[in-house]
Amino acid sequence: MRVTRVVFTVLVVSAVLLAVGDGPGVGNRARALPASGAEPERATVPYAGRLSDETGKPVADGAYDFTFALYDTVTGGEPLWTEVQREVFVSKGEFLASLGSVEPIPATALSGQNRWLDVAVRGPGEVGFTSLAPRQQVSAAAPTAGAACPHDHVGEEWYANIPWSNGAFKVYNYGNGPSIWGWNGGNGNALRGYATGTGLGMYAESEEGAGAVGRSTNGRGVEGYSTNGPGIYANSTNSDSIRVDGAGGNGVYVGSSGDHGVYVASAGWSGVSVWSATVAGMWVYSAGQDGILVNTAGWDGVHVVGPVGGVYYGSGKRGDEDFAVLSTGEVRSKIGFAAPANDFAITMVVEGDKAGYEPGDVLAVSASGSGAVERSSAAYSPAVVGVYSAMPAFVGGRSVTGDDPAAGVPVAILGVVACKVSAENGPIRPGDLLVTSATPGHAMRGDDPPPGTVLGKALGELASGTGLIQVLVTLQ
Repeated sequence: MRVTRVVFTVLVVSAVLLAVGDGPGVGNRARALPASGAEPERATVPYAGRLSDETGKPVADGAYDFTFALYDTVTGGEPLWTEVQREVFVSKGEFLASLGSVEPIPATALSGQNRWLDVAVRGPGEVGFTSLAPRQQVSAAAPTAGAACPHDHVGEEWYANIPWSNGAFKVYNYGNGPSIWGWNGGNGNALRGYATGTGLGMYAESEEGAGAVGRSTNGRGVEGYSTNGPGIYANSTNSDSIRVDGAGGNGVYVGSSGDHGVYVASAGWSGVSVWSATVAGMWVYSAGQDGILVNTAGWDGVHVVGPVGGVYYGSGKRGDEDFAVLSTGEVRSKIGFAAPANDFAITMVVEGDKAGYEPGDVLAVSASGSGAVERSSAAYSPAVVGVYSAMPAFVGGRSVTGDDPAAGVPVAILGVVACKVSAENGPIRPGDLLVTSATPGHAMRGDDPPPGTVLGKALGELASGTGLIQVLVTLQ
């Protein structure tokens, strides 16, 4: 036959204290007073209580002041011990105090068997204390040092029906050690939580420190597993939902030998959604290694797919992706690439000091034979190569081996770009063919230009002098 049991490390006396007049009420769980031989001058007693108003509802959250006193009579008499605890925080009507933490409980207050606890409370903004009655009888008996019971409880099953605001088993610890320590010398769980309904398998909460910390020497510090719900679910109002700091290794390391290292699928929303109103939605920083490293032997490094034939994940084959970074480094997009600028540029080394060049300069192959480019300075030059682009949409020719990218400039060889022009060969109108001019770094209108000298077509106009207009670069 199963027996319902509730076990505490100290004896428990349950009572309900009702307010006098219109004051609040308090329901408590006062722990047994320590035995008189166990350093009574430093004894503290955990006292958990609940404050309610005259209608039975929890009082407002806030800091309340309490007076605690021990008597040897149920009414009247002189207190054997008393103390005032100020600014005890009450949340949802519940509070926790430590009797004896302000004024040590003397041995004389613990020597007898019959003791009664008197409690008075003062709420925020109130002047006087409201005494709660009747006094609560407590026991001076306490468990001796050593094992609390003559047996180890192995294999026992305990049952309770406790609301969310309480707990079937509670441990109060006022030191800096763990309240519950689970240790497993084999291959099982040191601590395991399981919930059959909609509750949480394990719930951790902290006011200032970490709600839960997982550490492991050779295994997993934290492992989340779920059949139908999230393996790990994190939600935060004012701080990080999940924060991972790696002091000497990986902040997050995901490895898989036969399947996805990380697999994210969503039928009706983002697979991964990162949002921030004031700072970076996602920030990856690395001092000496890759900020993000995707390593794959035979599939895409990044594979993004959308609805295909009514199925959100598509066929899963190459060529069916919306966007992909292949293991070869190739980048693919089903709908193309877009950028604010409209030109394609090649990084090319310039002749002389790069600081002397400006975006919009018309460039030609240098006559020095060095393979560099320089500002064009002759009319109808067949050596023309393009225009110095201020903000190219795509740039080719940049080294990935660590060479200094400042050695060259982006030269637009195709697309729309701002270009320096001169009206020295007549006004420029939209649609005019443009060639190099005698003005260094400028293009002009070309009249029946020879093959190989055309820079492109004017999209803007210039009536006189020099200026900057949009040009469609189409070398021919």
